[in-house]
Amino acid sequence: MTVERRWHPHGLRRLFQGVAPDVVGLLVTQGEISAAATSELLAWSRGSGAAATLTALEHEADAARRTLLAALRGALATPIDQEDLYILSERCDRVVNAVRDIALEADALAWKPDQHAARMAEHLDAGMTALVGGFAKLRHDFDQAGMAADQVRAEARTVARRYRDAIAELYRSNDLQAALVGRELYRPYARAADLLEAVADRLWYVVLAEV
Repeated sequence: MTVERRWHPHGLRRLFQGVAPDVVGLLVTQGEISAAATSELLAWSRGSGAAATLTALEHEADAARRTLLAALRGALATPIDQEDLYILSERCDRVVNAVRDIALEADALAWKPDQHAARMAEHLDAGMTALVGGFAKLRHDFDQAGMAADQVRAEARTVARRYRDAIAELYRSNDLQAALVGRELYRPYARAADLLEAVADRLWYVVLAEV
């Protein structure tokens, strides 16, 4: 009696992993550059960073993303589904773009970040750092990757709370113009946090799909 052997997709992945490029490593590299960008945003929000440095890091992150996409195109198989890697990379890229835009918009409006901006940037940076750790755990520990995703979401939601606190304080002020400008510049921090949480959500999806 001949038994037909069927390959499970995960089995095929394991078969080809020996010759596949380290796409998870490339995702981590993109994430590390992204974390450098959020760290620079934190420095800028505290008064010592530079918008030009953020722009340069955004270009570096774009280059890292292109390298990852080229590897995905040439890979016979990958340890993580190619679509998931693509989406994680794309969503991470959106965060970096948003972070760069915060400083560019502030410079255009001659707005200087304050303590509220610095607090929001602190949690954005902590969230991105946790995200990079989660990316690295995709190599061998999906449970830890899920825990990292939870930490990212917690940091992103803390930014949202800080944003509400900042807006409330603005509207208690008698300076209407300052309140309007501040609101426009605080909002991108909250938007960046939403984008960061979207990466965490996809990371959790990957964890659930791979377990």
